[in-house]
Amino acid sequence: MLAGAFERAGRLLEQWRRTLILTHDRPDGDAIGCIGAMKRIIERAGRAADACLFHAPPDRYRFIAEACGVSRWPLEPGGPVGPFDGVLILDTCSWKQLDPAGDFLRSTPLPKIVVDHHQTRDDLKAASSAWELVSDPSAASACGLIDEWRRRQGWCLDEAAREALFAGMATDTGWFRFPSVDGRTLRAAAGLIEAGVKPDVMYARLFEGHRPARLRLLREALDTLELHEDQTVAVMRLTQAMFLRAGAEPPDAEDLVNEPLAIGSVIVSVLLSDAEGSGVVRVNFRSRSPEVCGRDIDVSALAARFGGGGHARAAGARVQATLEAVREQVLAAVAAVLRA
Repeated sequence: MLAGAFERAGRLLEQWRRTLILTHDRPDGDAIGCIGAMKRIIERAGRAADACLFHAPPDRYRFIAEACGVSRWPLEPGGPVGPFDGVLILDTCSWKQLDPAGDFLRSTPLPKIVVDHHQTRDDLKAASSAWELVSDPSAASACGLIDEWRRRQGWCLDEAAREALFAGMATDTGWFRFPSVDGRTLRAAAGLIEAGVKPDVMYARLFEGHRPARLRLLREALDTLELHEDQTVAVMRLTQAMFLRAGAEPPDAEDLVNEPLAIGSVIVSVLLSDAEGSGVVRVNFRSRSPEVCGRDIDVSALAARFGGGGHARAAGARVQATLEAVREQVLAAVAAVLRA
């Protein structure tokens, strides 16, 4: 089934002389790696592509965006400027995450291809356009899917594309340690290493290049750490005042939700963030592998209760409410699942 979806999507993409490539807002390494690699792949095949981000890339991923020529979403009314033959949407099936381009995507008759690996998804199909979906929730990363797609199609990679794909695989799997990692993930990474990617260099760029502000923000978050349900649930909070004290920005909070999982008893970790003081609280969920803790807590189902989604072990949502109100609602939902 996946082979057929790859083939149909590949045939469609190869017909487009100029492709618009988009991903979700607040982009992570997998999102930036996806669109950067696909831009390079398409250009190497002699066609044109514009890869756009709705927000500036976090500092740790800037080298990928710069090497691959990723740009910012055009702000002209009505959407992007220039004639495109199709739209390639990567690493999301959520209208909320595509909101800056939502009106454009709903109204344009351009054909669309969506490649995603998340469990939860919206129907992005527009009745007036051709549409192909390549979806595999068992894939550890969207970059892993892109790597499989390009190998099936015989598409070539240059150095920038190889590093972009490796970065996406590495960051979406916590440097290949999350439960989603399987043999095909490691084989794909090994293939990129054999082609010239240097793991030590990539690790230094991705995990050892943080700003001091991130460590100050981590201290702020850890100061709020609460343990509930017999120390099986960890909750941390980040307010706008904490970001200001740390001199930090929202991208600096990436992966902080994983820190409480260093506590052996913790099964579910939650990070609540109101970075902009806008009344919209970002909720990040993480859960431990059932092979480790004996409980299978699907946090994508928890996130769905709050209008979000993601993966079984990593998910998120945005809730319009005060941070304290969201804290109480989330704690109640997590406790109910753990007690069931």
